Amino acid sequence: MVPTDPLYPDQYYLNQGNNIDINAPQAWGITQGVREVRVAVIDDGVENHEDIDGRVLPGFTPTNNTGFGAPVAPPPPANLHIIGHGQACAGIISATHNNLGIAGVAPCTQIIPVNIFNDWDIVTDPFGNQWVVFNEDIDDLADAIDWAWDDGEAEILSNSWGFVAQGANFDEITFAINRARTQGRGGLGSVVVFASGNSHSRPECNNCFNGVTFPANVNGVITVGAIYRNGDIWNYSSRGPQMDLVAPSGNLGGNGDVVTTDRMGNLGYDNGNYTDTFGGTSAAAPQVSGVAALMLSVNPNLTEAQVRTILQQTATDMGPSGFDNTFGFGRLNALAAVQAALPTISGPDYLCSTNAFTLQNAPAGSTVSWSVSPTHLFSGSTSGNGTNASLSPAGWTSSGQATVTFSIEGDCGTVESSTEFWVGRAVSSIEGPYDMAVNTVENYFATGNPYMGITDYQWSVFPSGYHWIGNQGTNGITLSFSATGLYSLELDVVNPCGARGSEIGIYVYNPWEHFTLYPNPTSDILHISMDLETRGRDVDLDFEVSLFDGQGRELIPAKQAHQEASLDLSRIPKGFYYVHIRYRDALLRRQIRVER
Repeated sequence: MVPTDPLYPDQYYLNQGNNIDINAPQAWGITQGVREVRVAVIDDGVENHEDIDGRVLPGFTPTNNTGFGAPVAPPPPANLHIIGHGQACAGIISATHNNLGIAGVAPCTQIIPVNIFNDWDIVTDPFGNQWVVFNEDIDDLADAIDWAWDDGEAEILSNSWGFVAQGANFDEITFAINRARTQGRGGLGSVVVFASGNSHSRPECNNCFNGVTFPANVNGVITVGAIYRNGDIWNYSSRGPQMDLVAPSGNLGGNGDVVTTDRMGNLGYDNGNYTDTFGGTSAAAPQVSGVAALMLSVNPNLTEAQVRTILQQTATDMGPSGFDNTFGFGRLNALAAVQAALPTISGPDYLCSTNAFTLQNAPAGSTVSWSVSPTHLFSGSTSGNGTNASLSPAGWTSSGQATVTFSIEGDCGTVESSTEFWVGRAVSSIEGPYDMAVNTVENYFATGNPYMGITDYQWSVFPSGYHWIGNQGTNGITLSFSATGLYSLELDVVNPCGARGSEIGIYVYNPWEHFTLYPNPTSDILHISMDLETRGRDVDLDFEVSLFDGQGRELIPAKQAHQEASLDLSRIPKGFYYVHIRYRDALLRRQIRVER
């Protein structure tokens, strides 16, 4: 599903030609959300925006709760570029698909603003440089996290901030994160996402260090780094053993190229409602928060550990094979993550009699309907409403692969979850020749759909005498007959629903009764003919003929023939010789006399 928002083509991190993106439109083809998910953006505040469509809720400001999480006013000098950071993150997560501005990863998301940068001063150092000093203390930051999951009932906490000092570690913040992960969402745990930081050691940065910044390095946090649009890791992107994922982003310091929402008017990064200068790991983390919101929108019963595991296991591997400290488990893959998060369907793999298929973990308040195809395999209802589909096979002869699909509709949209199963007994046929020569060996095979669940193959031949059968109990056998006649090869295939048979007729003949050598005796040309009656069947009429003397020396090399052949014996001395006729795997030796 490709949005028509005018700035979407510039959002390369969602979808771009070289596929270094997060597969967002492919995920939207499955769903843009079923229910609204509450995402706390813990940053410098978020206010309503034309492209978030009234989904910014009252939030929290830990110092005095003035503004309830909104950005402070007035903003600091424009060249400091600090107010608008949260607004940019919120747009990446939740901008509406509405033919206006940009497209958010999860367009049916409620944003809960938590402003942790409300109290600040501007100071000038002895060299004339201006710096922003934030006055929030550690308790304020811990309170912000606790309020987000508890009072704010946030299901996801999106954080694009961290401490730039190496070794920073504050127990109050760690404990608050752990409370969010264990007590949020009624005990399922709120998902906590952090940017890994922009403090990786690099030549242009005197104060940078190796390792993931705090609190991105707290156990259980989903830590997100930044890659360039060609797939390389950005040199600024903090990295280490705590890394989970990476996502595409731009450069730092107002030199980024991530297009997203800005504060309305001239209060943010640019004069306008959108900016194209965002970047850093700050822009990567909200992409993960948005995908997590899509996952919880279709399946709110996932635990925070399950969300984290799915995101890790579905990531597109980058760098060295498997996990590494630079890319973590790989690049965020929205499509694979949403597919893995879909509600599951319980039911039998083989429908032998009336049984139920049940949709698990449908979002509360959603409307569920179901249908099954192809309908001719079933008796009774083939569609209905609710999370339970009771299905009955049309009869014991009805067999085939079927699909039951549950459609889940919520306030935000719909999503479908499907599962395939086999109806009835297995269906198989026998492949192999309908004719064979006596005392030769032929192979026969059972064919069938792998979904049928065949557990046994039972072969038999009638009449039962004068034959040999090998490899009983497998999907292929070998046969050899010692007497001519018409035989029936029968096969019963067994699956959990029972056994079903098939058969073919086999005509066994003695080709040697049909080879004629004349004239014998001869003085010049010996003719060999095969007058086997084909009876309309595809009988093999090819053979090979050669001439040997009584001491076993080959006088005329083997030559290929089809039904008829001749040997020139005009230069062969008179005497007795042996004609060798090879047909399939058997050899016929006939004595002839040459006269002069």
